[in-house]
Amino acid sequence: MENETKTADDKAQVSPLTEYFKEVIYGGIDGIVTTFAVVAGFSGAALSTDATTQLTFMVVLLFGLANLFADAASMGLGNFLSVRSEKDLYKVTRTREERRIRENPEKEIQQTVNIMMEKGFSESDAKTLVSVYQKNHEYWVDFIMNHKLEMSDPRGTNPALTGLATFLSFLTFGAIPLLPFIFMETEIADVAFSYSLIGTFIALALLGLLKWRVVGVNLYSALLEVMVVGGVAAVLAYYVGTYFAG
Repeated sequence: MENETKTADDKAQVSPLTEYFKEVIYGGIDGIVTTFAVVAGFSGAALSTDATTQLTFMVVLLFGLANLFADAASMGLGNFLSVRSEKDLYKVTRTREERRIRENPEKEIQQTVNIMMEKGFSESDAKTLVSVYQKNHEYWVDFIMNHKLEMSDPRGTNPALTGLATFLSFLTFGAIPLLPFIFMETEIADVAFSYSLIGTFIALALLGLLKWRVVGVNLYSALLEVMVVGGVAAVLAYYVGTYFAG
């Protein structure tokens, strides 16, 4: 009863944000950089040719929002299909390993013993453990999938929620670089771009804070890692826009 209570408590401590944290970070950074690339491309064109009138807020919003929603949907659906494919592959592979255990148990026993010996067990201890595993084929297959084939178990992952988490994170953080073009009344390209640049690094900082809060790593390291990686991509996006505009 005590073990069951601990297991329930452990599951209760895993929040949806923690469970889909990878998707939030992945979608968030991609959304920020992808949307900023659109803004940077237009801004680079306008600032490099001194023709700021070519950069209208409507054009930036049109391409920025279209890019934001299209890429968010693409990433969300792509993640959904990726998880579905991973689960299908795991299921097929697991079924094959279960069949091998039934049809040729001696070979699987020897392979399991070899794996355990590679991990530091003596041959005697490895054989003892395998004899225990033989009493629980489900756990034995888990061991083979994890240590022989090095395949993690994705069966508990929800493809729809994984895709949705990626989509929402991309949409939420990716919208931040566009905010100056939505709320500013002036139509000066360099001013709007400056605010968009600030917003981009604020969004990256928020992702860094989120990583610090969820993972519990060092605050400085979390902020630095996310901002450096995202910042390099943002700078590249701006200079690519400037280069092709010229």
